[in-house]
Amino acid sequence: MANRTEKRTKKRSVFRLFLILILLAVALFAVFLAMVSQRDGGIRAFWRELRGEKTATEFFFENASRGDAAGMDYSLAVAADSGLYMFDPTGEIAFTRLYAWQDQALAAAGQYGAVYDVGGDTVIFFREDKLLSELSSPYPIVSVSVNDLGYVAVCSEADGYKGSVTVYNALGTAIYRWSAGNSRVLSARVSGRDQLLVLTIGPGGSRLVLLKLDSEELQAEYTFPGLMIDMAFTESGVTAVTTTSLVGLSGQLEERWIKDFEGRFLESYVLSDKLAVVALTDYQVGGGRTVESLSAGGGVRGAIALLDAPLDMDIREGRVAVLTGDRATVYSDALEETAAYDCGFGAEHISIRPDGSVICTGTFSAYVYGGKADG
Repeated sequence: MANRTEKRTKKRSVFRLFLILILLAVALFAVFLAMVSQRDGGIRAFWRELRGEKTATEFFFENASRGDAAGMDYSLAVAADSGLYMFDPTGEIAFTRLYAWQDQALAAAGQYGAVYDVGGDTVIFFREDKLLSELSSPYPIVSVSVNDLGYVAVCSEADGYKGSVTVYNALGTAIYRWSAGNSRVLSARVSGRDQLLVLTIGPGGSRLVLLKLDSEELQAEYTFPGLMIDMAFTESGVTAVTTTSLVGLSGQLEERWIKDFEGRFLESYVLSDKLAVVALTDYQVGGGRTVESLSAGGGVRGAIALLDAPLDMDIREGRVAVLTGDRATVYSDALEETAAYDCGFGAEHISIRPDGSVICTGTFSAYVYGGKADG
């Protein structure tokens, strides 16, 4: 009897030791993931370095005149006149999709992107590493947006209505459609997997409509008497851009704050879930150009004066990138300068990468500045 008791005690001791080792391994792995995720570029950059892959600092478009470009983490999507060119992190072409459109446009978020025929009927949906699907609209396309989970919102005209929105999931399957009645649909955004925000314009001005993808009932709406031109979901609700102001709304589209431009002209803007950045110009004698950043709650984070008009701006993880002439400047969210680079090759677009570097894109080429090379 004593021997059996000793054997059971030994088994329990071995099991406890095994369990402790497993818990210790899980804890160490969690610490490892946390440390890697804090590195510039995160886990994806770590595995790329582990495999010995190099990240390109130059991209060339093979003499294809470009219509639009978007940095997608360490890859680059180029919507040229002749087709879509997707470059992998090494600077090589991952895939192409040729088309013959009159007016193409590009939308991207995270690993997903879409190039579409404005006024046409086709949307090419893709990920960084492959083409996903080709979406066909029965009506002329007005605009397209993509979120970082791969949901696509296609705004189009429609028979019997002034406009409609169709939402597709990451598999390219149409999962929701909403028609706008007597208003024209300008744009739409999908938040996560369950909410749709639509911007329309009609006789009463601009209107935002909030819907859930599992219901046909309207959840909330907000009407602005002037012209609203864009919007974004934020961590506290919604930020809308009008020609005269920024408007902060709650998650139910209740007006919370307004940042009036005070007669200044809106030259450029960029929105994220935490920050809104606007470039404003005062045409009066002695006036100037300012760039201002605001938090999602409406608080002013910073303001700077610029001599040249921004050609493009981008926001990522608390960093703001501004392209002016032949100069790319990176700021904190409070618009304190952290880095600046000369890019005198005719750059027109700028994107921030996960490691803090920026990629500036021109007509035939793109160059990467900053990152680890600059410390």
